[in-house]
Amino acid sequence: MLVFIDRQHSGKPNKLNDRGACADIDNNGKKDIHELEAIFTGKIAIELEIALLCYGIDVLPISDGLYSKRHQRVNEYAAMYDGPMVYLAMHLNAGGGDYGAFFYDWRSAKGADLAAAMSEELKTLPQIQKCKTIAAKPDDWTQHAFNTISGINAPVAICCEPLFVDNPAHNVLLLGNEGMARIANVMATAIAKWGGIK
Repeated sequence: MLVFIDRQHSGKPNKLNDRGACADIDNNGKKDIHELEAIFTGKIAIELEIALLCYGIDVLPISDGLYSKRHQRVNEYAAMYDGPMVYLAMHLNAGGGDYGAFFYDWRSAKGADLAAAMSEELKTLPQIQKCKTIAAKPDDWTQHAFNTISGINAPVAICCEPLFVDNPAHNVLLLGNEGMARIANVMATAIAKWGGIK
């Protein structure tokens, strides 16, 4: 199995200052650079890569370019690989929600299955009591999630939003590497189970 991990928001040449959502995680009265979504997802991505490698799963990180160009590149790489593939668009949510979410392309039954597996595993974390599996479509409120994965052809594609950065119950997981590693580990476990890897 091959997993593409795309650290989104960061690395967009047309929006160099985009780092996604931000919240005052450490409660020092200001939103600092180290509290930006793309910084956290970068750390989670590294922990996820380690966890997947421990399962014997191949990993190919992606972190630059327009999303359309990243998708094109992933499709080109996928054509060189024989075996199951997964593409993860790494994000964190904002807006005060109390759930995690895994969005899949509405046309993909395998995507729905993997998103459901990831949702179930994420709920094993005591900080994340609820997690949703959501079909992403181009013509409703899920269109932003859909745009993060819509250009992927061969692999199963998931937009990962495991927590809300501005939810204190959630963002405690972002205060140190241990919490981010826990997020990564449950995601890797779900992927391995879905792929029949023990």
